[in-house]
Amino acid sequence: MTNEVVDLQSLRASYEEGSAAQWLGSSDDILAVFEFGRSPLDSADPRHVPVALAQLGKPPKVEVWRCAGPIKTGSWDQLRFAQGEQLTMGHIALDLRKSGDMREASRLAYDILQTYLQQSPHQWPLKIWNYIPGINQGQGDEELYRQFCLGRADAVLIDPGDSPPLPAATAIGSSSEEPALQVYFLAAALPGLDVENPRQVSAWRYPRQYGPRSPLFSRGTILRLNSSQQFLISGTASVVGHQTHHENQVANQLSESLRNVQSLLEEGYRLTGDSQARLDGDGVLKVYIRNPADLDLIRKTLDAEAPPEIPRIFLQGDICRENLLTEIDGIVSLQRS
Repeated sequence: MTNEVVDLQSLRASYEEGSAAQWLGSSDDILAVFEFGRSPLDSADPRHVPVALAQLGKPPKVEVWRCAGPIKTGSWDQLRFAQGEQLTMGHIALDLRKSGDMREASRLAYDILQTYLQQSPHQWPLKIWNYIPGINQGQGDEELYRQFCLGRADAVLIDPGDSPPLPAATAIGSSSEEPALQVYFLAAALPGLDVENPRQVSAWRYPRQYGPRSPLFSRGTILRLNSSQQFLISGTASVVGHQTHHENQVANQLSESLRNVQSLLEEGYRLTGDSQARLDGDGVLKVYIRNPADLDLIRKTLDAEAPPEIPRIFLQGDICRENLLTEIDGIVSLQRS
């Protein structure tokens, strides 16, 4: 009975065959259904989140989030949301043809997000996903990712201490032809436990060479609901310290990314003291690949170095640095040791 209660109070993420419409109508505990390869402007329901990253490999799947209900849905300004008993999923899609340049669109998206959270019963963002059209376009500080970071920093006011409260995050580039900047998030009534990776410089402390404003996110956040704990892993790439490792070597980059994930999980275990996170079937892993031709090598490397039982999905997306070829993120359950 205890295990059933824990499961009901947690976020249950899975990759499933079938259409988004089928899953949206399947049960009353559906918080979100993510459909890949479609513009976020095509959302047909507040729980329907199209993502403009093509899925690589077959069969095609959707990502399904479930949680304790009843699920309430609605909109706030340009944000659409689905709200369960203890968790909220919200998503924003801003048409860049109408929302100004990338810096302004990013600032607007985060202003909307923060304004919504201030009046929500679930005020604490745990993880934020950002999908940015043409992320590497532009030279120097005009690169769109750097402009996105500027806009986010314009909106997000933080205390510049050693450990500002920042949720986990992923930032990946969609096609430059995609018209919309997309931001979606998971939030709860209580803050998560933010975790940094001992192998990496904290993102908000990156040196100036990476842009005029550092990225604002933690390497991971632990979601705690009653006796259930889950690790929300940020987008993790082949970065040690603050430098890219293994340029032009996609398999080695993936291996380094997995080492970073393992280091992050070990740090989470150190901080919690009684819970151990590991990559297993009780979680999901998302792999972003810059060049579709690298899929087979990425798949073989992952099969060799990650447990086979953890569900995974492969998406075509550009990484925030041009010399990075792949990145991974995921959701992992923490087990009491």
